[in-house]
Amino acid sequence: MDIRFYLRLLVVALLMVPVILLLIFGVDVLLASFLHAHGTPLRPFFAVFMRWHDVVISAVHAQTMWVWLGLLGLFSVTRLLRRPNSTIWLVALLGWISSEVTGNMLKVYFNRPRPSDVFDQLASNADFWQATGRFGAFPSGHAAGAAGLLLPWALRFPKARPWLLAWLGLVCLGRVVLEFHWLSDVVAGAVLGLLLSCTCEIGTWWLRPKLVDTAGKRSA
Repeated sequence: MDIRFYLRLLVVALLMVPVILLLIFGVDVLLASFLHAHGTPLRPFFAVFMRWHDVVISAVHAQTMWVWLGLLGLFSVTRLLRRPNSTIWLVALLGWISSEVTGNMLKVYFNRPRPSDVFDQLASNADFWQATGRFGAFPSGHAAGAAGLLLPWALRFPKARPWLLAWLGLVCLGRVVLEFHWLSDVVAGAVLGLLLSCTCEIGTWWLRPKLVDTAGKRSA
């Protein structure tokens, strides 16, 4: 994969900012209200899916230190063996950590209530920077974490891309249908994961082993 691919995706991620603003001001409340009134048939499926997703993520978090060491070890070994995709282990680690940390920091800053908070009258509206209460809707931590974990693999390996993007899409839809997030929250979380994944890919590009082709030319 050429580095220009990731540079283009960075531009796409930045261009999503106006889209997120449009969702905030024109779509979020309307969609959440519609799903609150008519989304009951969808909730059992997404409740089961999100439960299994959370089980997997919780199992990974329970062994965080070992997972980190494992990814670093795999990167080191495959880099020494000059495997062409050796940096994926490092990018996956950096993308996952940076997405979750950045997402959690932004949640505290924006202090936006969730749809369920508004429907249960714990907050009067969906505005950012609520004067009272501690909320954490924007951006979606589930979307950011899943994007940071899945997108490095999806972008690097086209054959696995449909399955990984489908998983990410279901996570995003599930958070909206189950009233944990507004649509803009999950889009912002996924865009954050994309932005950080591409940044990690570009930042570690120099670590990719140089391969010698049959003509004796060196290529990345």
